Amino acid sequence: MMFGIILISQLHASEFKVGFAKLPITPNLIDEWEDINNDAQFDPDIDKWTDVNGNGQFDAVWMAGFQNKRAAQSIKDDLMAVAVVIDDGQTRMGIISADTIGLMRKFVLNVREDVPTEWGLDYLMVHATHNHEGPDTQGLWGPGLLESGVDDVYMKRLKKDFINSLKMAIDNLEPAQMSLALIPTNPLTPIKDKRKPIVIDDDIRAILFNRPDGSIIGSLINFGIHVELAWDKNLDLTSDVAGYLRRGISDGIYYDNQLIKPGLGGTTLWLTGNIGGLMTSGPTDPIYDPILKKMLTAPSHAKARAYGYSLANSVIEAFHAGDFKASPKPSLTVRSTEIELGIENFTLSLGTLLGVIDTDPKFSLRPPFIRYLSEVAFIQLGDASITGVPGELYPEIAVGGIENPIGADYAIAPQEVPYLRSRFPNKLNLMVNLANDSIGYIIPKSEWDEDAPWIYEETEETYGEEVSLGPDTASVIHENIIKLIDESKK
Repeated sequence: MMFGIILISQLHASEFKVGFAKLPITPNLIDEWEDINNDAQFDPDIDKWTDVNGNGQFDAVWMAGFQNKRAAQSIKDDLMAVAVVIDDGQTRMGIISADTIGLMRKFVLNVREDVPTEWGLDYLMVHATHNHEGPDTQGLWGPGLLESGVDDVYMKRLKKDFINSLKMAIDNLEPAQMSLALIPTNPLTPIKDKRKPIVIDDDIRAILFNRPDGSIIGSLINFGIHVELAWDKNLDLTSDVAGYLRRGISDGIYYDNQLIKPGLGGTTLWLTGNIGGLMTSGPTDPIYDPILKKMLTAPSHAKARAYGYSLANSVIEAFHAGDFKASPKPSLTVRSTEIELGIENFTLSLGTLLGVIDTDPKFSLRPPFIRYLSEVAFIQLGDASITGVPGELYPEIAVGGIENPIGADYAIAPQEVPYLRSRFPNKLNLMVNLANDSIGYIIPKSEWDEDAPWIYEETEETYGEEVSLGPDTASVIHENIIKLIDESKK
């Protein structure tokens, strides 16, 4: 099914319904290997491996998000695709959130094309949690530089699983009520901004859907942190912090099979918030685990558990404190628009031309010579809104604080103004990064720093530009989101 560029419905609901579903999307592991030198990189000349299926080659699930050659050894917990379908009686939309590093728009369009027309879906948002502990779904983290790590068989299965999860969510549609909460995070589990200026968009934004009897059908949880707390030496497939949050809210907080706190029930869908910059809890950043009663610093599954459960606990506590406020008679309005971006990054340009990154580029006789079509979206849902951003947005574009530091490549005033959260008309604003695409970092142009001297007197090149399309990406995205917001007010 093809979706139009701009879809609008502003009629109030005759009957508001939601349906949730979830499916495991964990890749199958075939061959086994031993990391002899403990570098979390498979080297056939050093490491030992077992040809389990006897085909004479090493069949790997290449893990995404850090270094190349990181082949998965085992499965700690299932990666999931979680779907929700929302229907206000006039408009029906779906959201799929998957425990992957990112999904390119070409893949998203292929998923949309396979949605049967008779399902009546007006719009579909496909979102990646930006999980660094799952398979390469973009092509950037294979066995070597410019060697894709994507398994085409797995991607076909993933598309099928997405469609199946949507069908299950549609079959599960039922009358619902909706409530909203803006929830502060626990200061004992802080986010760290790894690049100046230090700007963090750190609240939890939550939407709960419940039945008339008060029981929870499901929830949307929007929070901005890199899903990577097991870090780069981890070789276990895991949903990391996002999985612990989902399980904590839905099923309860468990340590060693002992229930510490009951959950709220229903199905929880994680939506990654504004994570550019980079928002994380890194390998030297401590967080406190109240159950173990100790500070955790080193990357580990225990650290991911403590962080995910901390977020879940904040949501559970807010629910019991009565902090969720009803959004009566919610109606649904969806707006989206296609945007054109230039690819000025040499490595990404080369990867695109060689087909390592599975995209459909456009070409121009004027610079930038390689161009790329992406998408932004603005969805109004009762007293809430959901903004779809196709990459990793620097939080200062959302909440303010853009600077033009000494050493920046452009001596200009901030271009991405006004900051986005100042323009939202709704009471609760969810901003979803890696929605319908995965274009990398979205950096304010006045903070762009590709050439020395480095900003803020840094002694080495700043991270971000090497995985960004170019310096004008943020301005184009900001301008088009503002247009969609302004259209919604007419």
